[in-house]
Amino acid sequence: MAKRIVASIILALLISTASFAATFTDVTTDQVNELRSKNTTRLVDARSPDAFNGWAMEQEERTGHLPGATNLAASWVTNKLPRTKEVTKAKQLDTAKKVIVYGYTPEQARIVADWLVSQGISADKISVYKDSFSAWEKAGLPLERLPQYKHIVPAEWVHNRLAAKNILVIEASWGEGKVYKQNHIPTAVHLNTDLLESEERRWNFLPADEIRTNLLSLGITADTPVVVYGEAGIDAARAVVAMQLLGVKDVRILNGGLHAWKAAGYKTERGEVEPTPATDFGTATPNNALVIDITEAKRILNSPDAELVSIRTWDEFVGNTTGYSYIKPKGRIRGAVWGHAGKDAYNMDDFRNPDHTMRDYHEIAAFWKEWGITPDKEVSFYCGTGWRASEALLYAQAMGFTKVSLYDDGWHIWSMNPANPTATGTPKR
Repeated sequence: MAKRIVASIILALLISTASFAATFTDVTTDQVNELRSKNTTRLVDARSPDAFNGWAMEQEERTGHLPGATNLAASWVTNKLPRTKEVTKAKQLDTAKKVIVYGYTPEQARIVADWLVSQGISADKISVYKDSFSAWEKAGLPLERLPQYKHIVPAEWVHNRLAAKNILVIEASWGEGKVYKQNHIPTAVHLNTDLLESEERRWNFLPADEIRTNLLSLGITADTPVVVYGEAGIDAARAVVAMQLLGVKDVRILNGGLHAWKAAGYKTERGEVEPTPATDFGTATPNNALVIDITEAKRILNSPDAELVSIRTWDEFVGNTTGYSYIKPKGRIRGAVWGHAGKDAYNMDDFRNPDHTMRDYHEIAAFWKEWGITPDKEVSFYCGTGWRASEALLYAQAMGFTKVSLYDDGWHIWSMNPANPTATGTPKR
């Protein structure tokens, strides 16, 4: 891992030096500590999203990021990932009087500093933390991290657990697994999401007994350590929520999915892995409160301490489109608030970085707060049929929300009954 980071930094430095040749003021640990408390200063973490969240990617003893920092990974720049400009602009770094960039090395930080110059931010406003993250960490200075970061794992963690042969990797996607058969993580077993839900139930989850039987057919028990990934992300999230519902004790999601595995340089395989079925699910405590019905959804709508959250596009939320060919009514559940989503009914870009990993959780918290979605409240997420809402639910769990659920009926089933209150247009906040 370290060798790959150094190689990419050297290459990027050659490119960036040739392109911009910008110079930046170097700042020390003491200077960063003094400046970080000022509202006019923004800190930018150039390391990977996994390191930012709290994983030790370079064997550091204390993990996380500098308080108040935002994540803008150097790898997005060097790999010229689509949406890097879009994500950078959303951070509004141009409004700061001073920007301090840090990474595992000064060179990593300078890649991002050069990128910011290319995006119109004056080099005079940008400083590079020359002592780098390790100096801050070893000095015992404060750090922040995603509260439950261990639920969202990096590719390196999966690779190491596979080498130790103490994890079951599941690729979740709808159908027979065409993409999976062409390209999957070694040993990964395909989970057709039809094993979890059905068209006959309007894509609601199957009864618990059926899901349990289907999980056993893949070798999953209550005590099986499982990591799930998918190509789209929402497919993996849907499977993780189903396993949580049944009481699987250790189930996690691969941050960035198959994209992250490939970006880390790990090999993939073709074909299909035959699962080893299990016969006894073991002792499990089902999380029945994780998925709610219409009665509970209406209770939440009537509670001042709860929010029913629509994880749909703005156009779906205000009633310009349904988002789905098989859902005809337009609009939203009356009283629901908007939790963001993406560009269409199968996209979650509002929650994702350019490399498909989870977006800086501070930014998610900020746009949720605008709609009254805060950790002190009971929060239930819905979308059209539960896939996008499942991903938002997992992020909320990782962010420390403790009273969260999925309203699985979603807009699809709610809108089928004219007696259920609906709304269109921009709501008052």
